[in-house]
Amino acid sequence: MKTDKILKIIKKVIINLIIFVLSVIAILAIWGFIQLNIQNKEYINIFGFSILSTETGSMSPTIKKGDIIIIKIGDEIKEKDIITYKQDNVLITHRIEKIDGDMIITKGDYNNIQDEPIEKSQVIGKSVYIFNNVEVWKKVFSDKYVIISIVITIILFILLISYKEKIGEKKDVG
Repeated sequence: MKTDKILKIIKKVIINLIIFVLSVIAILAIWGFIQLNIQNKEYINIFGFSILSTETGSMSPTIKKGDIIIIKIGDEIKEKDIITYKQDNVLITHRIEKIDGDMIITKGDYNNIQDEPIEKSQVIGKSVYIFNNVEVWKKVFSDKYVIISIVITIILFILLISYKEKIGEKKDVG
């Protein structure tokens, strides 16, 4: 009897945790969508961080095409940092080669030549974490059929657990 109560508590904690995590993810996704599509921002800003995807291999092997990077928005940068900056309405992620006053010279790790100098005001932030080899996962989780399948599976899982709990309650009463 005692183990049944403990298992019920564990199930409820797990379900509540799953619901909480999914809710947070949904809220962050909605907030990102609003920032990009309604406020017309070029990148999302969630608590001073942004998530970007690389579009080229100019930073290979450190960052490959399709990798996801988390950047800390701000201007606390130094030489050898990997930064994201805006140039000609394009977001570029390259390594700082040299800082000379207000001017910064960057270069992609895979590139042979340095980029044109940029101003510090063009810097969005520096890379703090890189998720390598996520191209296939991006393709999988950006497919609407996969997303629909995951949502349906989670809903069915929650309904199944709720149904089993109701059956258990009826057995306890009867």
